Amino acid sequence: MELQLQAINEIARIATSHVELRPMLQRITDALAGKFDWEFVALVMVNAERTAFVCEAVTSAMPTEIHPGYSRPLGSGVVGTVASTGKPILLDDVNAFPNYVETMPGTMSELCVPVCHGGQLVAILNLESTRASAFHDDVPLLLTVADQIAGAISNAQLFEETRKRARLMEMMSEVSRIALESTDLGELLDNIVRYVLDQFPVERVSITLRDISASAGNVTSESPAQLSVPIRFRGDDLGSFKIESATDDVFTPATALVFESFAAQVAGAIHLAALKRGLERANEHLAKAIETLHKISTTDPLTGAANRRQFDDTLDLEWRRAARARTLVTLMMIDIDSFKAYNDTYGHQSGDECLRHVAQVLQQRFHRAGDLVARYGGEEFAVLIAGVGREHVASIAESLRVLVEQAEFEHRTVTISIGVATLVPERDSDPEVLVRAADDALYAAKNAGRNRVVIA
Repeated sequence: MELQLQAINEIARIATSHVELRPMLQRITDALAGKFDWEFVALVMVNAERTAFVCEAVTSAMPTEIHPGYSRPLGSGVVGTVASTGKPILLDDVNAFPNYVETMPGTMSELCVPVCHGGQLVAILNLESTRASAFHDDVPLLLTVADQIAGAISNAQLFEETRKRARLMEMMSEVSRIALESTDLGELLDNIVRYVLDQFPVERVSITLRDISASAGNVTSESPAQLSVPIRFRGDDLGSFKIESATDDVFTPATALVFESFAAQVAGAIHLAALKRGLERANEHLAKAIETLHKISTTDPLTGAANRRQFDDTLDLEWRRAARARTLVTLMMIDIDSFKAYNDTYGHQSGDECLRHVAQVLQQRFHRAGDLVARYGGEEFAVLIAGVGREHVASIAESLRVLVEQAEFEHRTVTISIGVATLVPERDSDPEVLVRAADDALYAAKNAGRNRVVIA
């Protein structure tokens, strides 16, 4: 009796000093086996679906196939029968029990009692021995032990469930963070697949969508346990989220809820990606439209050179920039010689072609980023050049005059007159000063006989 009281006190101490389930159960089976020299002590539980029992802790002095995680269908053997009926079974001779399943060779007797708390089965305590009638007088003791540990097991299960739910909530929060931080949908799917593989004991995870998929794992054959969660957004079926495992204990109602949450995160990310793609396309169209409008508003439609508006804006900008930097600004005013006669003789279409050809020669000659070729009006063009010295400008203008004269036009040789002005702008001065100087030089070139360069 004293040994039994010591054992009960020891079990009570273990039960009240542990909050984690499996370590507590293992210490209980170790203590019972040690106190009473029992050859085999095991504690098992029924799975959440109530279809099988699973060994959670075992202490055995004999070879046995039982180990933590060992499972059999409910109703199988002595333990399965107690799990199904909730009633204890004492076997002085196991051969007398028609549903006996041998798991420890040489077993002669067995005692199995339910562990209940609040009317609910929380565990089964099982003893086996190679001696006949080994537990004949131990039923009251084992029932007392069952009562002693029932509350502790129930509390440990509750603690375990609470901790699992808290961890699952953390996982859902982590997947939300991954979804928010991922800039690419394919990257998001890969990150979620890797995260699930890292956090759950599963062999394969795959996400399949209409246009993209991601998967990872090491499954070479069909897995015995699978969970497939549809990915939907506002009723639209977008794909599926599939998880495969070697065992079905991964797919509890709580984890199924988490995987559904992951699928919802993917669905939301797909929706956001679609919105992003739509906005990007709209922005691209808008940028192209703005670029087209800008080109239309700043380009002469006949020659493709800059128009008068673009010339005025650029001249004002370069004038102020040169005034700050104290650098030169050069303007060439160019007029096609005797263009009216050319137009009247050969027609307006030939006249337009002449303007386009002259503009092409100018644009081929002035192609630096800071150069601007503009149609100033009628048959007159303007070329704006920044940062070029006066002596160099003279040779540039002369080479331009020669290029036009040597160019092949449809009907006859075409020449140009060029007026050049080069200034360092004064602060708060008007760029019209430069225009007037270049214009005066142009008129001087024309009055001197045309087809020449005059520098102001």
